[in-house]
Amino acid sequence: MEAVVYLLAIPLIATLVPLLSERLGRAIVPGLAFITASIATDMLIRGYTVSSHYFYADWYSMVLATTIAWIYFFASLASLYYVERVERPFYPLRLYWSFLSLFALSMIFTAVVSNLGWMWIGLEATTVVSAILIITDGKKRNVEGAWRYMIIASAGLGIAFLSVVITYSFAGTLDVRHLVLSEKAGAVVGLLAIVGFGTKVGLFPMHGWLPDAHGSAPSPVSAMLSGTLLPTALLVYYRLFKASTGLGKEAVYIALTVGILTVLVASILMASQRFVKRLLAYSSMDMMGVATIGLTLSYYRPSLLKLVFVLVAVHAFAKGALFISAGSAVSRYGHEIGEINGLLKDSPALGYSFGLSALAVTGAPPFGTFLAELSILGVALSINRWWAILIGTGLLLSFLALNWHSAKMLFGEGKGAEFQRGEELIPLIMTLVALGVSLYAVYLALTGGLVI
Repeated sequence: MEAVVYLLAIPLIATLVPLLSERLGRAIVPGLAFITASIATDMLIRGYTVSSHYFYADWYSMVLATTIAWIYFFASLASLYYVERVERPFYPLRLYWSFLSLFALSMIFTAVVSNLGWMWIGLEATTVVSAILIITDGKKRNVEGAWRYMIIASAGLGIAFLSVVITYSFAGTLDVRHLVLSEKAGAVVGLLAIVGFGTKVGLFPMHGWLPDAHGSAPSPVSAMLSGTLLPTALLVYYRLFKASTGLGKEAVYIALTVGILTVLVASILMASQRFVKRLLAYSSMDMMGVATIGLTLSYYRPSLLKLVFVLVAVHAFAKGALFISAGSAVSRYGHEIGEINGLLKDSPALGYSFGLSALAVTGAPPFGTFLAELSILGVALSINRWWAILIGTGLLLSFLALNWHSAKMLFGEGKGAEFQRGEELIPLIMTLVALGVSLYAVYLALTGGLVI
């Protein structure tokens, strides 16, 4: 219980301290983020679980909270370089550091709180805070992207709130440990939840905010949006999914259909993309579709759920590396994919991190995403071969689309762009962390510690 309090108190301090001055924010926030990540990692490794009146943290909560904390740490490091490039901020930059920490705090809070209503409030808080972060640069496209994001996300959360109200009316409680729904109630709640919380996850057809928000947000914020906010919403959806013990097959089919369509549509949109960050946004949409499919198939094979969260963790670090690398590249070359050429020659560190991270998020071995996607395909094939064919088609298309665009940016003569050493190392370290998590997951799978 005390560890969870520290997990929330430290980012709260990191939210308040930068209000005094930006210099203090730069000096304090990365250090406090590292402490938060260290506490979360220690809790995860030691197998801590929390079950109190206010908090509930199982293995899935701790995987997500640890991932949030580390992406927050790397995003704060990348922000040291980002704020130097902001010419006309929409608000004083000391607020940027405060809102960055508040964004992490609201997500960690959502992951470890026990009440479904408070989870909804936590997600609503992430919408407000992340929208403010998106407009940091103060440019027209940032404001437009934040506005669309607020409208669509708020509409989705309104539907999600309805699912919470109906859950309480049938279950008599919002404590996620005691939610039990009948088959009829479970089907209604499941449908509303996949639409409502699915909007925040970025599922088709509720994904309209995703490319605009990611395309205009600061790259460190995009890393947190993609790597941690989308999975946080997915965790809340999982709590409702799990609560519907009498869930009708119709709701399962609806969730699977949404997940499969998300993967297929995202892969097509990726193939036709011209702008780097929008390409990465659609890649995030693709991965959340895969995660949703895996979560839904855990209805048939419960052991699949742990692999879904392995996929979420590996994706978070790899996609964070991609967005931070892209932010550095865009500031030197331009926003369009065709403008970026010879990244490997101009900056080998950025080039390797971008190329390897692109392979990681598209499910190339030995990354944990490959292990998870292979298992998802296997479960789908054992139930319905057409599911497996559609899922496999989407995965293949997304693999080809992202890595084709990635190759075009990596290879070439280069343009002589110069990068700061720390700016190059941050995404490279994140990529190596994604690889380390993947290899550990493979080790657990081989030794029986992770059932496939």
